[in-house]
Amino acid sequence: MSEKGIAFAIMAAIASGISVFFNGVAVGLSDPIAYTLLKNAGAFALIGALVLALGETRHFRNLSRKQWGMLALIGVIGGSVPFMMFFWGLKLGGAAASSFIFRSLFVFAGVFGYFLLRERPEPRDVAAGFLILIGNALLISGDMAFGTGQLLVLGATVLWALEYTVSRKALSGIHPRALMASRMFFGSLLLLSFMGATGSLGALGAISTAALCWLAVTSLMLGLFLMAWYNALRHLPVMKASCILALGGIVTACLNAAFLGKAVTPAEGLGFLMILVGGAAAAQALQLAGQMLRAPSYARA
Repeated sequence: MSEKGIAFAIMAAIASGISVFFNGVAVGLSDPIAYTLLKNAGAFALIGALVLALGETRHFRNLSRKQWGMLALIGVIGGSVPFMMFFWGLKLGGAAASSFIFRSLFVFAGVFGYFLLRERPEPRDVAAGFLILIGNALLISGDMAFGTGQLLVLGATVLWALEYTVSRKALSGIHPRALMASRMFFGSLLLLSFMGATGSLGALGAISTAALCWLAVTSLMLGLFLMAWYNALRHLPVMKASCILALGGIVTACLNAAFLGKAVTPAEGLGFLMILVGGAAAAQALQLAGQMLRAPSYARA
């Protein structure tokens, strides 16, 4: 068990939950592809500035062609194409089924981790994933129709799970901040190319002042998420990290209830409780708590 990796995964879950809440408010203020491009570009600027401030450009100079190819792939399957598929899928309707599919990302991450990285999940993590899956099922409300929109959301979810797996492999030889910056750079470049090819670049100029203010916040949250998430993947198996990341849904629900007045039904409450228990099991919370409680006695000895 990597305590450092678990701490990073929990921080990533918190950042993700806050980001989803802010994005839910902000994305409706502008074209979703233009919004995603500018948000990614903002995160790239933040991470790039950090790399320059820390004098870490050496992490890029030493990369091989194979590593650059892997970073470009991560930008495609993580920072661009799935966003386009996801937003297009949501636009076609069927939010209930789409939401369940996306929240099941950890399942696909576990499959990719097993076949591509030979990671065998611990029984604890399998049980945690089962609890989280049931909890997500209890959150479903509305029509569970499955069509083109859901296929697009499924494709996006699978691509993100694949990106997590490829990123974990890449992190064995690439510094996390080099990977983050490259993901955002290549992803933004492809999104910009897509908008140019479809004649939708004008949407960038139509971003309102209110949307720009939100973009400053969501870009910062994305940058914080990436910093925590890729450090988590550096230390944890993909499935364990993804199960812990599922705790972000509880953070979003709390923010929705506190600031938007969205009441939680009894079924949803039970679902969130199961996700919390599953995420805590994956994070081995009881074991960590026991170690913390025993720490003072060790210090005295």
